Amino acid sequence: MLHHPCFLHLQYLILVLLLLSVCWATDAAVADGGEFIVDGFSSYDYLTMDGDASVADGLLMLTSGRLAHSKGHAFYPYPLHFTDVSNGSSLASFSTTFLFSIMGPYIDISSDGLAFVLCSNKDFFSASPAQYLGLLNPLNNGNATNHIVAIEIDTIQNDELQDIDSNHIGVDINGLISVGSATAGYYTPTHAFHKLSLISGQPMQLWVDYDSNQAMINVTMAPCCLSKPSRPLLSVACNLSTVLPGTEVYAGFSSATGPIPSRHYILGWSFKLNGEPAALNYPALSIKTIQELAAQLQYQPHTHTNKIKTIILCAALLPTVGIAIAVSATLFKLYMKRRLDARRNELEWQREYGLPSFTYKDLLIATSGFKDKMLLGKGGFGSVFKGLLPHSNRTVAIKRVSPESKQGMKEFMAEIVILGHLRHRNLVQLLGYCRHKQQLLLVYDYMPNGSLDCHLHTQDRNLCWAQRFRIIKGIASGLFYLHEDWEQVVIHRDIKTSNVLLDGEMNARLGDFGLARFHAHGADAHTTRVAGTWGYIAPELARLGKATKATDIFALGVLMMEVACARRPIWVNSADGEPLALADWVLAAWRRGSITDAIDPRLDDYVEEEIEVVLKLGLLCCHPSPNARPRMRLVMQYLDRDAALPTDLQPDTLLMSNFDVSQDDNEMHEQHAMSCPTTAITDLSRGR
Repeated sequence: MLHHPCFLHLQYLILVLLLLSVCWATDAAVADGGEFIVDGFSSYDYLTMDGDASVADGLLMLTSGRLAHSKGHAFYPYPLHFTDVSNGSSLASFSTTFLFSIMGPYIDISSDGLAFVLCSNKDFFSASPAQYLGLLNPLNNGNATNHIVAIEIDTIQNDELQDIDSNHIGVDINGLISVGSATAGYYTPTHAFHKLSLISGQPMQLWVDYDSNQAMINVTMAPCCLSKPSRPLLSVACNLSTVLPGTEVYAGFSSATGPIPSRHYILGWSFKLNGEPAALNYPALSIKTIQELAAQLQYQPHTHTNKIKTIILCAALLPTVGIAIAVSATLFKLYMKRRLDARRNELEWQREYGLPSFTYKDLLIATSGFKDKMLLGKGGFGSVFKGLLPHSNRTVAIKRVSPESKQGMKEFMAEIVILGHLRHRNLVQLLGYCRHKQQLLLVYDYMPNGSLDCHLHTQDRNLCWAQRFRIIKGIASGLFYLHEDWEQVVIHRDIKTSNVLLDGEMNARLGDFGLARFHAHGADAHTTRVAGTWGYIAPELARLGKATKATDIFALGVLMMEVACARRPIWVNSADGEPLALADWVLAAWRRGSITDAIDPRLDDYVEEEIEVVLKLGLLCCHPSPNARPRMRLVMQYLDRDAALPTDLQPDTLLMSNFDVSQDDNEMHEQHAMSCPTTAITDLSRGR
């Protein structure tokens, strides 16, 4: 009976499970009380990976070396409980050690680096590669809300990040400008410093120790298989309880390449809370594999090495000629390095943001030297010129960022990072950019019919109702895409008629994303800065400085009424000289029994049902309570007449100027009372 096939299959299954459990035990010890060790990587089971990261031959390869501008992440899959059991509040002490190796295509060049990371959230979808190491991007770098601690192993010197050299270890808190850094190396027992080359390919070991009582991070490194030096390479005072406020923290690694494809390996990893981590089992690690790969790099020296040897030989045989060649070669090398660095930087931007760059010379020719006759308009952000590109004969609009603009670079980057990835028929298309010395320029599709503002508020121009209604629906469609249809939520923060442009067929295109911010669906936007234009700013935004979908919808409601009435959002009443809000004007007409009395008197061909929907929907979008404003999906349904406006929407239920502060707003106001939000508000007469 024991030889029955069913029993044989059962015995075989038990044997397989036992073998798998043994393999698991040799690969990694599962965290128990905040402790684990990985002696060689042979399975994906105990790591959460994304991007270019993979496991092969006992190695965790964060970037494969096949792709430029790639990023990879590998995290321990479960959050670690970092609460100090002795007091139950502060962050616990921890220690970790890992063996790593970095290899570029040549023995003397690589990019960009890797980092050991502690974070509250291991979603790095919006992070940039290259100098941002797959952790942050130009818009959120340095934000206190990042809740990230990283020990960077950096092989490229980036001046904008204040790097000390191209071979350093740094401690990063919520940003990639290190709070402390040191050239890679280690101290011997006699305290002599030995420098290490991070890109040699040789395996090296790093120790990171955090003492919560002293609020001190110590970073120590050494070549593979040497005991831990007694003197740390780097010590930084920092209370991580303020950086990682939650009790659950994720631990792992992030890596990124720039224009030079490179490989970043982790051979083994040990971690422990409140104690020393277990020692790595060197014989179990793929050290020999790494050393063999590193040895191959020695036979692939960079091209410049052979050139220098040739120059030295010529100098020995022909001193005079040799010196001349050496000087010429040095000058040529410096010249080529400068050009290569500039080109590499441009390629990095193009790869990262998916936009082509234009030469300053071409844009200078296109605008006839940025002469006044080519000027289309001015704003707080800069000036916009009409241009004709010399090679394609394409007419474009070129925005020249004002050097005096305090937020110029940030708004320039916001346009590239956000608008560069957006594609919608009702959004202005960004074609490319140019950086030349201190000049920042953006190149857009040219909109021959100018801004909506000019058509509404200039007497010699008039739009029929059919055109106005199509424009309103187009703007709403573009905003629906930003809020709900793109992969992330984009908050525009400056919706107004001067930021709506009209193409050759009078289709509306929403533009100027200099103040825009984006975040993941289901998350909150982190803004504490009042930005926008008076008249379009929602009441809760003026009080609290927090931009949301609802504040964009408030501005859309004002714009809808402005299109129908051809009146500014705020104007001075000629009767008493007091300022009057457009929403109050429309509401007063509705209370008198005829809401259409508020419309532009030049309109004589309108559809009454459509214009009533626009005006009433505009008032609903401007409701004092943000929770009462409709979402963009519902706004689209109202405009398409697929849904009827709420039956209880009556003039007496709406209070525009003298609104009551809701309980939620009161609570939010108390939370923000200690910090006054900064402002970036535009005058209605000037625009952006």
